[in-house]
Amino acid sequence: MSMETTDLSALRRDTKLKTRRIAADYVADGLREAIQSGRLADGAVLSQAAIAEHFEVSRVPVREAMRQLLAEGLIQWQAHHVAVVRTLSPERIGELFDHRALLEGYITERAVPLIDAAAISSLRSKNEQMREIADHERWLKANGEFHDVILAVGGDETGFELIEWLRSRSRRYVRMWSGPGELHRPEEAGREHDEIVRLIELGDAPGARAAVEAHVRHTGERLVAYGRAREQAAVADGG
Repeated sequence: MSMETTDLSALRRDTKLKTRRIAADYVADGLREAIQSGRLADGAVLSQAAIAEHFEVSRVPVREAMRQLLAEGLIQWQAHHVAVVRTLSPERIGELFDHRALLEGYITERAVPLIDAAAISSLRSKNEQMREIADHERWLKANGEFHDVILAVGGDETGFELIEWLRSRSRRYVRMWSGPGELHRPEEAGREHDEIVRLIELGDAPGARAAVEAHVRHTGERLVAYGRAREQAAVADGG
């Protein structure tokens, strides 16, 4: 069947618009990374003038970048149109992990009948690699890759996009609070991954779903408890 060619002559080509979009993405990427890494703290005020000066751009791409981050839930507007880094309460963090657990469990159950020996081998290999990784950032990246193997087989693009959105909202707290000396739990996570792989290899779809849900919720529960403890400590200190 032949494909009709769409007439694009009505589309306006504007090199200034192209340059502005590139600059907006550049600023958004920089701000997003600083927020998700925790280098920009909860409630940090984001001055458009200061950001424009820092990135050596005009305020126009800065405003567009902020609209991106607002849509992603990483910043919010306060009185007088002041942008600040959005703070998530422990309860809100718990909600994100509850929803992620349900989605990942659902996709895992669908994926189990489709997972072949190569995928199982990949899961085992990634889990073993994680046991050898000392750097926390690299460990978190490898952990995401382990979960993505299962999600990719599940073939649910909408579900995967929703999970990635949920991850992006909570990523900064995972990176800030789960480091060495805090909530980092590589041995425990490794054992939970082993159980997930075992159930997948057995073809136990409901069991694998339950194991994934418990695994994700366990991380969320630890973050919620840690966040509440931080809040209580701040109150006790008069903060």
